[in-house]
Parts: sequence; C-alpha cells; structure tokens
Amino acid sequence: SSGINAESGSSGINAEYGGALLAEAEFVLCIDSVGRDGLNMHVSKQPKAGTPAERMLRAFREATDLLYPNSTMNTVPKKVNLGNPAFAWHHEIFTVRRLSAGTLSNFPSHTTPGRLNTFDEKVSKNVLVRNTHIIAEAVGRYVSEVADKSISILQDHMVPNGDMLSRTVQYLSTTQRAAPLLSKESSVISFLEQIMNKFTTEVIVSEFKASKRDPEFQFYDQSEVKLFAYNVKPAVFDLFLAIAVFSYLGAVYLCVKGIPHVLTAIYQTKKLKSS
Repeated sequence: SSGINAESGSSGINAEYGGALLAEAEFVLCIDSVGRDGLNMHVSKQPKAGTPAERMLRAFREATDLLYPNSTMNTVPKKVNLGNPAFAWHHEIFTVRRLSAGTLSNFPSHTTPGRLNTFDEKVSKNVLVRNTHIIAEAVGRYVSEVADKSISILQDHMVPNGDMLSRTVQYLSTTQRAAPLLSKESSVISFLEQIMNKFTTEVIVSEFKASKRDPEFQFYDQSEVKLFAYNVKPAVFDLFLAIAVFSYLGAVYLCVKGIPHVLTAIYQTKKLKSS
C-alpha cells in the first residue's frame, strides 16, 4: 500500500500542476504512521549540512527537545533499491526524481511486523497529540527559519486539539476506507477535505487511476460476494464405500471365473447318470 500511496500522491501532484510544484519543492515530507512512541525520519542517505533535509531534521530535533525532551527523534538512512518495483517508504518515489524527501514513521524499519499489519490498532490519544504537536512545531520552525532553540512557534490556540484528533481517529476506524471503496464522493474523502480546508488552503482532491495498458496494481471493487459451502461426507464413508465396491467386484470376478468349472461339473454329473 505504501507504494500505491506514494505513486498516487506523486502522480496527483504532477497531474494537477504539471510537475511545477515538485520542481519548486525544497523538501517533501511524507508521514507514514505517528500513533506510537518514537519518531524516525527515513531518508535515502545521511543529509549534508545546510541542505533542506538537514534543516528539516534539525527542526524536528529542536522541536522534540523543546516540547517533549523525553521523546526520541532518530534518523534512519536507507538506499533506494531500484531493482525492487515496490518502494519501501513513501519518500523514495520522490528521491528517484532527485527531490529531497523523507518519511516520518514510528517504525524503525519498513519490514517491522507492525507496519505490515492491515488491521486497525488502538492508538494512544496522548501519543498522537504529542507527535502531531512535534510535527507542527518542526514544520513551523523550518518555514520560519527560527534559530533560537528556546522559542516555540505554535501558540496555545495553535496546539493540536486532543479531542478533535480522538474524534477523527474514532471516525476513521469505524468507517470503511479500503482503496477500492473510495472515490471522490466518498464520505471519508469529504471528511478529510473539510478538515484540511479548515486549517490549510489550496486543498485539491485528485483521483489516481492505474494505467490500462500496464497497470501497477488491480483493485477488486466488489464489496459483497456470495460464499458457497458444501456439506460433504467424511473420509470414513469413502473408505467403507471403497471396501464395498471392491467386495462386490471381487464376488463378480469369482463368479465369472467359477462358471466354467460349475458347468463342467454339471455336465460330468449328467453324463455319469446317463451311463
């Protein structure tokens, strides 16, 4: 799913702006999962000093140390495997296009079992608020280029609201949001669009479709299917049936083989009586 999300995000931006927005982007921040303890910034290589990637990482570390000193913020470099058609992290599709990008995730590796789980898991409200607060503060520090580590960009009214985040998680976890069931008219898409319009500007919903000639993936959009179940006899019944069949065939075989002998005996008996 990660590859689909990354590919659809990049293709949607290209379709809407013709690639101009990507060309002007300093750093592409992808968010994978932020509902657990610990934050990891996954990048293709260790960023050099003064680069947008290094500035973004510095902003995250400063935000973490300022707001939640007991939290951790790690950098995990990993080269992009061009031989694998499926991308390990969202940012890799931007990296191959020579864009500075990174993926923020609670998981230290793309092969962590929890990341491969497709089921919903319980999310801690306090952890989600904390990580969201760190992300907002770090992005604000990056954009504002604040050098003073003791100054917080977000004021009290700008701090993420825990109740709103909790209600959002509750709604998403109780609503069908599988990719084949989502469209532009989906209630989930409309809900997310309304929230983003409330706090941001220029929100665009773009529909991503797989190539008809060489599709990267295939969705099965049938939400209701019929399940056929058949009640079959146990294996013991088959065993007894096989024994009965073989017994019948054996009896027939013996009868057929014994008919000439019976006829011969009858003939000899009649011959003796006549003599």
